[in-house]
Amino acid sequence: MKELGIYIHIPFCAKKCDYCDFISYAHQEKYYERYVKAIIQEIKNLQVPSIYQITTIYLGGGTPSILPEKYIKDIMRSY
Repeated sequence: MKELGIYIHIPFCAKKCDYCDFISYAHQEKYYERYVKAIIQEIKNLQVPSIYQITTIYLGGGTPSILPEKYIKDIMRSY
């Protein structure tokens, strides 16, 4: 079985840093729930061939830890 890593982009930050090249947005808390629901739907639609085993899930982008813990748990439970 082949190992597969998944990257999930979380585009939210407390502030947009001048040096950051990632797509990210500050002060957009109103979109957290909607964004997480869309990620979960994408995960549900994901068709991972049986030769792969997901071994890593990386949350990146802006500042993923800005999301409330509930949303991170919801994403991780959807796998």
